[in-house]
Amino acid sequence: MSTDDHTDQLHSQAEVAALAGVSRATVTQWRRAPGFPPPERGGEQDLFRRADVLAWLDERPVPGRLLQGDPDGTTFGARARAALAREPRTVSDTPATVEPDMRPDPRDAERVRALMGQLCERVRGAGSRVDYVNLLASLHFLRRFKGPYWDDVVTMSRTGEGSDGAAALLQHIAEGLDEQLRRHGMRPAMRQSLARLEPRSYNDLRQVVHLVGELGHRAFDLMLDEYELLAGLDSGEFFTPRAVADLMVRIAGENTGGEAPLSVYDPYARGGELLAAATTWCAEQGASPPRMEICGITHGRDTAPLTTMNLTLRGARPRVFVSRDGSPWKTATAFSGKRFDLVLSNPPFNMSDSTGEPRNEGNWPYGPPPLGNDNLAYVQHVLSTLEEGGSAAVIMPNKAGNSANKAEKAIRRALVERGVMKAVVALPDRLFSHTSVPVSVWFLVHPSQACDDVLFLDARQVGIPNRGKRTLREEDVQAVVDAYRCAGTHRDGMRQSPPVPATVVSRKTVQERDWSLSPMDHIEAHRPQRGAAEAAHAEALYELELRKREVREADMAAASALERLEHENGLGDAVEWESVVLSELCGTGPVTRGIQAGPSFTLLKKHMTPVGGVPLVYPQNLRDGRIKELADDRRVAERAARSLDRFRLQPGDILCVRTGAMGPPALVRDVGADWLMSTNVIRLRVDEKHRDRVHPGYLAAYLGRPESVAWVRDRASATGAPSISAAALGNQPVLLPPYAEQQRFVAVLDALDAQAMAHSRLAEAVAATRTAVVGRRMFSDLDQAAQAEAGSRS
Repeated sequence: MSTDDHTDQLHSQAEVAALAGVSRATVTQWRRAPGFPPPERGGEQDLFRRADVLAWLDERPVPGRLLQGDPDGTTFGARARAALAREPRTVSDTPATVEPDMRPDPRDAERVRALMGQLCERVRGAGSRVDYVNLLASLHFLRRFKGPYWDDVVTMSRTGEGSDGAAALLQHIAEGLDEQLRRHGMRPAMRQSLARLEPRSYNDLRQVVHLVGELGHRAFDLMLDEYELLAGLDSGEFFTPRAVADLMVRIAGENTGGEAPLSVYDPYARGGELLAAATTWCAEQGASPPRMEICGITHGRDTAPLTTMNLTLRGARPRVFVSRDGSPWKTATAFSGKRFDLVLSNPPFNMSDSTGEPRNEGNWPYGPPPLGNDNLAYVQHVLSTLEEGGSAAVIMPNKAGNSANKAEKAIRRALVERGVMKAVVALPDRLFSHTSVPVSVWFLVHPSQACDDVLFLDARQVGIPNRGKRTLREEDVQAVVDAYRCAGTHRDGMRQSPPVPATVVSRKTVQERDWSLSPMDHIEAHRPQRGAAEAAHAEALYELELRKREVREADMAAASALERLEHENGLGDAVEWESVVLSELCGTGPVTRGIQAGPSFTLLKKHMTPVGGVPLVYPQNLRDGRIKELADDRRVAERAARSLDRFRLQPGDILCVRTGAMGPPALVRDVGADWLMSTNVIRLRVDEKHRDRVHPGYLAAYLGRPESVAWVRDRASATGAPSISAAALGNQPVLLPPYAEQQRFVAVLDALDAQAMAHSRLAEAVAATRTAVVGRRMFSDLDQAAQAEAGSRS
């Protein structure tokens, strides 16, 4: 194997020792030496990135007594590279090729629906639907590689039986996927997820393997759709719709001089959908994905493996870096300082009016962005990473185009005056899951390709309603691309080519309009408001019906779960329950820190920052048993956060109020993971040795009972301001049924939570329908009044 392959691969300490031809004890000593690469935690072991280790070993000559036939002067790096060169390339090193023009098999949608139906419920058991989708993605990935792991999966699925056989097969799938992830520089991520699945029968798991084996090359896109729908991703992690990604790539590609880009970068990669679209498009233009440099930074620990799989299945060798809390311009990666032919990004938005003063840190060629708002900081970072002749596309909230903040206006002015703003396309609202934020795509070019004017397009009316969102079809994307090309060919003013009107605006005109980069400030309204009101009314009714259907399904699922619980006679016989105290399950010692109070306010205060940083969880974030995102600028600077790792949160942690109004605790799920505790909360974390004894979901529900909350209040009320210590909380009694009963109980609670969320979304849809009805009726009344007035005049 060439040492150029898998340069980001992660190695265990034992593997590093084997490559260097030394003992593990020697590597342990090396780890204490200055400059040795820091480890990345992968499951229960430390892992080291190949490129970093080789660079360090290149500086270490092999002592004469350790030479094993090596020439004098040989370095440990040279020895390791020689060992890597001798390793045979396995079949699983390279995935099955995906042809550039290959479209999803129409039958795949039907197969995925079958996989996500009753089969999903029978296989996942107490596991979540997200865990089940991870299983599908893992199987599909292993199958596309057609290596020994997939052959073993097929054999085991045919010959195994019983619950033990199912557990062994799931473990083998997780090991195979994690091994492939590690080879591509990604920390192992699937073992815990797949271990939570509890198939009712081995035949169900066998059927899943069979159906996945029939899926086509591009079925992974359908799995990503299901993952996003089920995972409840927050505003910082929802995926970019594939049609929007295709639109961005196709228009940005028009600005790259006619040659297919060979390097692509996304500083906020989410699920890797922009990088995937770029890889596919570049391959269609003649580029070879394995020879392309595909780099991205993602902040989603759970979505990062999906990003790597998605890109690898397209034939690329991606370099995906997981950043826990840093802005891309502050995050050091193996590709820091590199310039790229094509840069694409959908960064997190700040929708508030910027009132902060310009920041005084960092290098901002187009002007310092305001404190507390990174919208235009991302734009400048994207420009700083463009290769000469390169092109970029960035999704921005419409607010960024015409905000009144002086710092942002100065940046927009600099962008226009220096000619890096190529075009702005306003998109329809409700394109993204979980948000209706109206956005535009800003198309940028390297300063060497400076433009004298800016092209604005209004594509807000394209697309169709679909499952409560708005979806762009292929013909919609083509209409926008055609409008861009047409306006670019005739750059002499307004182009009313419905449904995408466009106009070319000079720098002087942009200046006269207060340096606005909002297409709505430059393009005249091209559709009567009545049409918009009618469309809004139709979409509101569509979404209302969709939410009604979701409620009916959630009601049925909750009723079925409650019926099963009744049939199983509750949580088992009382004689099977055991009584323990929290400290027994979580521990309070300095090593386990299972019951951990938040850091002191003095410690946090000196590291607080309104810009970037790591969010803090306060008592007011604990709502309805979950961590709720609030509009709050209280964060800890990234560098300081690394020294506060013992206060980091992870999925499965339980947070309780430490000081203040005592209420039910909250279970950390995706939202809240990798955040920091504030002073006034206490974290509970079940010891590893008790993970098969108590389920975090059950423990959180038990501690949220009125009796448990009252127990805490009684012990907290003895102080002036209600407060409870970690030691006192550790004395709280807990009753534990058998673990299997806990899992069944948590599955019922999850069904009830889904029911509550479905009803909440229905209430929002009813309110939106009311507004749409009023708007439609208003135009009807205006028409009648106009007709009456015209009649009286005649």
